[in-house]
Amino acid sequence: MISIIPLKAAPDHSLSELGDLLRDLLGEETIVRLADEGQTVVAEIAGVTIKVTLCEESVPAEIIDGPLAAAWYWEEAKEALAGHSAHFVVVVSDPRLPKIVPFDDGSGNEPQMEPFSESGVIEIYPEAPAAPPLSAEHIRYSVQDALLLTRVSLSLGSHCSPLAVYWDGSTSIHSWSAFEESCSAMTPTNLPLRIWIDFRLWEAKDGSRGLVTRGMSALCQRELEVIGSTSSAQQIRAWSYTVAHYCLEKTKVLEHGQAVGISPKEWIRTWIVNSRLEPGTWATWLDLEAEE
Repeated sequence: MISIIPLKAAPDHSLSELGDLLRDLLGEETIVRLADEGQTVVAEIAGVTIKVTLCEESVPAEIIDGPLAAAWYWEEAKEALAGHSAHFVVVVSDPRLPKIVPFDDGSGNEPQMEPFSESGVIEIYPEAPAAPPLSAEHIRYSVQDALLLTRVSLSLGSHCSPLAVYWDGSTSIHSWSAFEESCSAMTPTNLPLRIWIDFRLWEAKDGSRGLVTRGMSALCQRELEVIGSTSSAQQIRAWSYTVAHYCLEKTKVLEHGQAVGISPKEWIRTWIVNSRLEPGTWATWLDLEAEE
């Protein structure tokens, strides 16, 4: 799990001082050492390893250009990061978790779909398909790691000159003020999903709408997809956010055909399907029209 923090300039603090900062944040039992010829601080706590590397150069274009182009919610992104001269790379490694390779085509473009019918129906299975099972334990550990990475990133930035945060799991970038705002309300029951998850909404030529998440797979869940929905953009975003938060906070694995909702009158159906947007993977399709 990785975050990158672009800095206006290299920090005045030495990495040893930043190591002390990590120990203060994580507790006295934290083991802290320097690595990579003094360019990386390594902190180990309860079997989890946190690595903070200072790079005295701008974030490589192949990493940041796509996310900047896709950051419709932050119009000043390119200007804000122009001329930044350093960055932190923060990595949280947890041996309890399987290796996850997050989606990243590097283009920053909207997802490309095959044509779908006017009804918005995609291929589903009358019975549960043979999708690989998910582990609630892995989900719980990954959420804990994401909370840890968020706390470490916030603490580091508060002692330097941060401009933004790039969250590798969602391949999205956010202004530092937006990151701080999300962190200010962060609790184990109020997760900063707008940082962790990219909810990409679009409108098709026939007027229907779709949405795909990026970041759920990095948290050991299946990505969410909405295809060909006639619901409003607000409804699609609200349902996607609600379902994602429920799955991560409660460490729930949705079942094929399961109904989820906030009341007996407000619910949707979920299906485990072959992803239409990332071939070769499984996704959870949110059928917002199920109750109609």
